[in-house]
Amino acid sequence: MIELILTDIVIYTSTAIDLVVILMLLFSKYRSDKHRRQIYIGQFLGSYTLIAISVFFAFVLHYVPAKWMLGFLGIIPIIFGLKYIFGDEDEASEVSQKIEDRQDKNLITTVALITVASCGADNIGLFVPYFVSLTMSQIIVTIVVFTICIYLLVWIGDKSSQVSFVKTFLAKFGDWIMAIIYIGLGIMIILQSGTINYLVKLIFH
Repeated sequence: MIELILTDIVIYTSTAIDLVVILMLLFSKYRSDKHRRQIYIGQFLGSYTLIAISVFFAFVLHYVPAKWMLGFLGIIPIIFGLKYIFGDEDEASEVSQKIEDRQDKNLITTVALITVASCGADNIGLFVPYFVSLTMSQIIVTIVVFTICIYLLVWIGDKSSQVSFVKTFLAKFGDWIMAIIYIGLGIMIILQSGTINYLVKLIFH
């Protein structure tokens, strides 16, 4: 159980690094108590949407007859990890523009949409392979852990929005941290699914 919880925290944290930057942008722009509550709600709404989609796809993939085939899902987070190393996306600028474009809209909806649009592919690409490797009871525990992590994420984004060195650190090392965790998870999924062992036996026997 402890191992599961620690893994959950590491995995959610890997997806949360870019979300912290997004939340810092939001909290630096909207400082009233009302707006802060709306950001919290919007973040939960967007995050739960991504988790629900991931659980659905994981449930469907549980019916794949051969477990070794699921190991190929590990390629997805590896690809995302490589994207963070070699990509040149300026996500902060993109999110800032989205905030400006929707500044007169409902803030809850804005935060939820920004979360889904900015992090959807990465989160689903990471969560689905991970959820596939879990039992239903483990998924429930994971969702509880993720819920706590979401709250802490928003709280950190709020408190860090006025701390300049945090912005600098995330801007400099955030992509590398995410890349290492994504690639590590992908390798773990491939190994745990027995994909490599199966392919080796298939080739040499």
